[in-house]
Amino acid sequence: MSRKYIFLLLLSFLLSFNAFSASFKGKIKDAKTNEPLVGATILLKNTKMGSIAALDGSFEIKNLAVGSYEVVIQYIGYEPKSAKIEVKTATQILLSDFLLNEQVSQLAETIVSAKANGENDEYARKTEQKSDNVLNVISAKTIQLLPDITVGNILQRVSGVSVVRNSTGDGQYAVIRGMDKRYNYTSINGVKIPSPDNKNRYVPMDIFPADLLERLEVVKALTPNMEGDAIGGAMNMVMKSVPDYLILSATATTGYSQLFSNQPFAGFRTKDIQFKSPSEIHGNLYAAKTTDFSIKNLQYKNVALPINSLLSLSVGNRIFNHKLGFLLGGSYQHTYRGSNSSFFNLNGQPSPDPLPNSPLIESVQKRIYSNEQARLGLNLKLDYAFNSRNRISLYNLFMQLDDWQHRHVLSNQLTLFGDVGNNDRSVFRRQNIYNSTLQGEHTLAKKLKFNWSTVYSLAKSQTPDWTDQSVTSRTSQGLDGKPIESARYIDNVSHIWTHNEDRDLTGYIHLIYSYSPTIEFSSGGMYRDKDRSNFYNNYSLATVLPGGERQIFTSIEQTKFTFRPESFAYADSTNANNYTAKEKIGAGYLQAKVNISDWQILGGVRVETTNQSYVSQLPVTATGKTGKISYMDILPSLHIKYKLSERENVRISYFKGITRPGYFEIVPATFPGEYFNESGNYKLKHTQADNIDLRYEFFPRGNEQLLLGAFLKNIKNPIEFGFSEFGNSNFVYTPLNFGTAKNYGAEIVFTKYLKNWGVSGNYTYTHSRITTTKRIYGRDTNGSIVNSLGTQTRPLQGQSDHIGNLSLIYKNSQIGLDAQLSWVYTGKRINIVSPYKDLDYWQRGTSQVDFSTEKKFGKTHFSAFAKLTNLLNNPIIVEVLKPNTNQNLPDQTRTDRILVQKDILQQSYSFGIRYKH
Repeated sequence: MSRKYIFLLLLSFLLSFNAFSASFKGKIKDAKTNEPLVGATILLKNTKMGSIAALDGSFEIKNLAVGSYEVVIQYIGYEPKSAKIEVKTATQILLSDFLLNEQVSQLAETIVSAKANGENDEYARKTEQKSDNVLNVISAKTIQLLPDITVGNILQRVSGVSVVRNSTGDGQYAVIRGMDKRYNYTSINGVKIPSPDNKNRYVPMDIFPADLLERLEVVKALTPNMEGDAIGGAMNMVMKSVPDYLILSATATTGYSQLFSNQPFAGFRTKDIQFKSPSEIHGNLYAAKTTDFSIKNLQYKNVALPINSLLSLSVGNRIFNHKLGFLLGGSYQHTYRGSNSSFFNLNGQPSPDPLPNSPLIESVQKRIYSNEQARLGLNLKLDYAFNSRNRISLYNLFMQLDDWQHRHVLSNQLTLFGDVGNNDRSVFRRQNIYNSTLQGEHTLAKKLKFNWSTVYSLAKSQTPDWTDQSVTSRTSQGLDGKPIESARYIDNVSHIWTHNEDRDLTGYIHLIYSYSPTIEFSSGGMYRDKDRSNFYNNYSLATVLPGGERQIFTSIEQTKFTFRPESFAYADSTNANNYTAKEKIGAGYLQAKVNISDWQILGGVRVETTNQSYVSQLPVTATGKTGKISYMDILPSLHIKYKLSERENVRISYFKGITRPGYFEIVPATFPGEYFNESGNYKLKHTQADNIDLRYEFFPRGNEQLLLGAFLKNIKNPIEFGFSEFGNSNFVYTPLNFGTAKNYGAEIVFTKYLKNWGVSGNYTYTHSRITTTKRIYGRDTNGSIVNSLGTQTRPLQGQSDHIGNLSLIYKNSQIGLDAQLSWVYTGKRINIVSPYKDLDYWQRGTSQVDFSTEKKFGKTHFSAFAKLTNLLNNPIIVEVLKPNTNQNLPDQTRTDRILVQKDILQQSYSFGIRYKH
């Protein structure tokens, strides 16, 4: 008998064996929406047989014997359903779909209906479909599976959004549709919050732990009832809502960074650090003493492979006859992060040879970052339903991020002999945001509703005793040609105190009148009173001995400090970084929404008035000591949605938006930056933009989608950081207005599931152009050096032509297993704008691959999960796109570009246990 015949016989046997196995197949759907109910349970009564609905709502129960069965289908929030089935033969295949109805119960004066689960993917898709404007939503269920633990990192998963990362590689700020972080605002439950940033309005998104969110919304087209200062978009964090029944969830996570498996973590403590500077404690006339300054933050302790820990807890219920609901959530994250960086410092002024604006590398640094972070998040929500017509709610949120950063710099790596410096920087920063919102919802009449909110918000940042210490090693060449250290000297040590505070008092009112079932009018207003204060104080302690001799360094404990000259012991009483500012914003709007057949038209106008003023500590005679500006903006918008079918929409939107300058940006103070000295600009104007959106939407099933969109922005007076010259070729990095700019692009978003497998992704193309003045340092026809003025057309700062996400998803409710492999790509973009033509700093396109998985333990409420990030360990690289004549230096491998920064972050791993009931 041939092998082929044996194979065919075995195949026939296996197929015939499968044919004699009866099965029961079908789908579970919502009776109203026909959406699949993922995770619904299907049980055969009085047996141990059953199934769980897959991602498309389908189920299958195999190996049924001949006989009668009672099928019971259950899903939380829906009425259970049962049915009889009859298996007559061993080869029979039964097919049946089940439609479930939502549960509704009536209690006394209050009607409570089973509301949709706002944390799942189906609700997120429905929110996108039913919304009045263009937005993208990420649900808590998706966030739970993602490898990200902060909102800053989650944002990179949203269509059209890239993130600006901090020194440890964490996403900190969002760039939406190529519009830099200044053009976006952040809100919590629809209420805008202030920023703890010491210079800007935009909120650092890494302060928010991800596990407190119900969903994350990125709004890309503003309606009249929304605040108007978002040209790029608005990020709205919807925190966990009050549940209809008792819930309890908790997680415990541990992990580590691969970076510290190869090198120790070098940290410090802040136990003896004074949170106030000597002048704050004793007054500006106080002569500081060297004993007023601690050295504890310059005493570093190495820790081998420090372990991260994360804890979260949420509990909520509705009590007192379902009238009072509460939700209390908390999250604490204690993590260790870091990076190894190479910096190739370019000479401040380029060379005229061999070509104009030829960059020169003057030094190479190695920087080692060790960051310890403690992130705390607390939220409490209470709501009370007096009856079906009146409800009030109180929401409180507190977020705090403590960051201990030690930066060790190995100075000029090009110098082997002579004086070589090493620098240690110790920075402790505490940022926090507090928000308290009291809201009311009232039905005044059958067709008239009134909603109101009163808000108190406070954002603060403190950086006490920012300390820099430098040690210079003097080396000579030994007999073997290697450097020999002959002496080590301690240089001056600087101490800086900064803190700022941003306080908002805000009130909102909204009147909604339903003229008919298809026509709705609304109007309302907002008033915000903002107080801003900023404090800056610095001291420099000399280490030169009384005779002028440099002090030999043995340890920081043995170092002797003095003030040279003695005037350095006094605080600078004319520093403009000390200022107070006020802002009063008033707004009113009129809005109408009309539904005609398959059309929805929403339009209206918003008017915002802005009054800003500041008083700085500059001398009375100084220009810009005080400032005041007022302006009014009329912001129309129109949103048209046409329903092609029950699952398809076409949208076109127009809105006018603005962006206000940050407070620091209009105060003419100079501040030391990472690369250049920074300064404010009291002549700065606010930005206005006309925005157009077009989008096709298709939602084939509850958790699937296809979105195709395009956008166009015409921007007047865009604010970009550039350089102003003062003195002889001295430049300061400052915000400037640059005429007009264009920004347009296209987006695609898709999610598709087949049984237990799914693929999800998005891609955004963005193109922007702005023309600015630049310096050209070259030679004339006679060979003489000239510093002329030219222009350069470039993309907007922070804009990437291409950004995208792609995820392969596996979800098996039957065995309780979820897994996801994710890829994020961010195309090249300008990080820093140079004063010289074509010498801008560009971040190279980067990819990041992450993996995450979660497994439930049988029928218990426990599950285990793992999150693995940056699996390919791709570095972040910054370059100047000019011909490279420095290829003899380390890492300078390209002829067409010059490497200026390379950050190595390594992988991070987290493992945890989750309880959810």
